[in-house]
Amino acid sequence: MKIKNPKKIFWAVMITAIVISACAFPEKEDPFSRLPEERTETLVGEVFPFSVSVSTRATHRLENNEKLVAYLASKIVNLEDFEGRRVEIDGIRRTEKMREIFWVEEIRLKDLEEKGDEDLKDKRYLNEEYTFVYPGNWEYSTSPSGEVHFTEKEDEARRVFLIFSVTSSERKDSKVDPNVLIANMTGIKKVTTDQTDRERQEITLFSNVYNHKYSFIFTSQFEEFEKKKAFFKLLNTFIEGSENVSKAQEKYLKKLAEDEASKIEKEVVEEPKESFLEKIFKDKEEEPVEEVVLPTGDFKNLIDANAFPYESAYYGFRMRVPFGHWFRNFGQSENAIARIGFSDEDFSTQDQAKFMLEILGDETPPKEFSEKVEEGKLIIVYPRSDKSFFRFTGPTKFRDSMRSTGSTIEKF
Repeated sequence: MKIKNPKKIFWAVMITAIVISACAFPEKEDPFSRLPEERTETLVGEVFPFSVSVSTRATHRLENNEKLVAYLASKIVNLEDFEGRRVEIDGIRRTEKMREIFWVEEIRLKDLEEKGDEDLKDKRYLNEEYTFVYPGNWEYSTSPSGEVHFTEKEDEARRVFLIFSVTSSERKDSKVDPNVLIANMTGIKKVTTDQTDRERQEITLFSNVYNHKYSFIFTSQFEEFEKKKAFFKLLNTFIEGSENVSKAQEKYLKKLAEDEASKIEKEVVEEPKESFLEKIFKDKEEEPVEEVVLPTGDFKNLIDANAFPYESAYYGFRMRVPFGHWFRNFGQSENAIARIGFSDEDFSTQDQAKFMLEILGDETPPKEFSEKVEEGKLIIVYPRSDKSFFRFTGPTKFRDSMRSTGSTIEKF
């Protein structure tokens, strides 16, 4: 059969294909998408607020040894929580409006001692097409064939108890009757016992999105109930689809950042390990704290053996806070190098603090202690350095608390 106008037919087919493709496969911007040349970097330094007249999405800067490392922005991490702190950050560099910005995706405090609780936190196995959560005391390696082998960190023998792999679906898979439904995917589960009475679970899940099937081979002893529970949790956290993976990863990274920020609060407010009665009746073998009498009048010293110690290596000072007082570090502000709030009851925000201690910068700071009342507010000043000083502010009824705390301040 002879085609009358092959050119018209060709272009009609091409236009139809383009329209179908555009309608059938809409794509949303992936916040974790990477350009070919982009790679994750790790930087270390101190976080400071950043503002310039040039329009930019950068909100902070990272400095190391008082030198600029990068301008920072983040959709994941609330960088304000880490102002004035030394941190380690992971992220990518992007140039926007002639200015390079480092987009922060993960952050870790470097100026706090490790608490040894990393193994208690769940971790996320991440692929562009699928993801799942596994315990922090597990670790994995990938074989040349692409299989993922999980072991326990504390197991010196490095015994593999879980093998995860992804393969293409086959025509015969459509004829198999599934016997499980896990994470909204149908699958096949087979349980056997080997010669050493170890239970072997073989689970294959069929993808709802791709031409894939996911295979898990899990081996455990009968009494390893916690490991079995962890495996069950892993299966039920399985997510597939690039958009769903991006959302899950963003949520996961935000939770990591929030957990890291909470360490700052825990650093400031540590609950006493002993009960109140234990503290009253225990033998007080500690050396008595010397009362420092300042030249502006007497005060009731509230510092005793039960006082809470606080030390900041970053700001180079330590102090003691009267028992029965709460305190929180609120970091830097436009006017203050550091701000610490105090109260005689538990509180969480700066406006709930009953009185404040600030480190203020000044080219000619006061060289002597001073105490005065202005507009009903007590202001107490202590020298710190040639360019800064400590200042307490609050109602006069907290004078003994402020003077007691101030009398214990030591620089180092």
